[in-house]
Amino acid sequence: MKLSVPHIHKDDISYIRKVLKSQWISTSSKTVNNFENKLSSFCKTKYSVALNSGTSAIHLGLKILGVNHTCEVIVPSLTFIATVNPILYLGAKPIIFDVDRYHNLKINDVINFIKKKTIFKNNKTINKKTKKIIKVIIVAHMWGRACNFYELKKICKKRNIFILEDAAEALGSYVKKDKYKHCGSIGDLGCLSFNANKIITTGSGGAIITNNKNFYLKAQYLANQAKDDTFNYIHNECGYNYKMNSICAALGISQLKRLRKKISLRKNIYKRYVLNFKKTKNIEILSFENNTKNNYWMNVINFKKLDFKQTENISVGLSKKGIETRRIWRPLNLQIYLKKFQKVNIFNANNFYSSCLCLPSDDNISKADVDKISKYIKKIYETINNH
Repeated sequence: MKLSVPHIHKDDISYIRKVLKSQWISTSSKTVNNFENKLSSFCKTKYSVALNSGTSAIHLGLKILGVNHTCEVIVPSLTFIATVNPILYLGAKPIIFDVDRYHNLKINDVINFIKKKTIFKNNKTINKKTKKIIKVIIVAHMWGRACNFYELKKICKKRNIFILEDAAEALGSYVKKDKYKHCGSIGDLGCLSFNANKIITTGSGGAIITNNKNFYLKAQYLANQAKDDTFNYIHNECGYNYKMNSICAALGISQLKRLRKKISLRKNIYKRYVLNFKKTKNIEILSFENNTKNNYWMNVINFKKLDFKQTENISVGLSKKGIETRRIWRPLNLQIYLKKFQKVNIFNANNFYSSCLCLPSDDNISKADVDKISKYIKKIYETINNH
């Protein structure tokens, strides 16, 4: 039983076959435009830009928001490495913060830091310690669990700080204020991923979603090699080869049609895990905030009383039964090449890394499968806990 695998249906193959027969398989086609329009319609944003990866989306998004060597970017400690690497591509520096009980950025810590550890001068928020401009905050919606950052958004607006949402894992997740808004549509820019393990896939791929026309136009321009004159090959600045091709877009169009059904299937899996461990002491399934709707992409279990090695032993035991698990992302503050950067009150992320595992969450896992997985987990846990 796998964590999350791509599901390719006959409709997917049919869509791709049509594109192949048309011979229009490049990045500049109606198929790519169609996928972008369908993404905008689903996410309720004015604009979408389909790209070749989620990493490209974050890199391009940060560049569009003005991140460079004079800047710092706030990031959560618990996230995939692709969230932080684009900051370094641009010569900027990350400030690494802890996460809350839902594995999302600890919003109150960031607000307190902005209020107490920065100054606002010449319309810029400046880090008192480093004297650098805090240009962007990256809010990552972990495991498809939506992060409610509306309070942070208020102070960022006053302090001229942009918010980039890393919604790579959160297609189909929402946050409610007055009404539900799709993750990625609340900040200044949102970044999606359609990697093979995501809830829908284009093989590889990603997207920027936004309601800002200037950001949209800039993203399209830079992702298409910054072409100012396509006939005479004139480029007035450095661009990137970041656009999604038509074959990937065709797969995305077809997969998007089944997203609601996939979310429903994964919700049932989540609910079954919660039921199975409801009365098990010191073991819990990662839940989510009130006023959010989630895509249930990945289920995470927390063994509160186990250490790093004991958690690994549970994973090894499950592997012997044909059950795939993995540790959650290694916190950024523990990565060797990131240790030199500023860190703020990191505690939860380190503990979660020691005691949490990702569980099989794939669409095709049955109720009986979840029960079987849960049974083995309890059995192995009891053996380890009694030693």
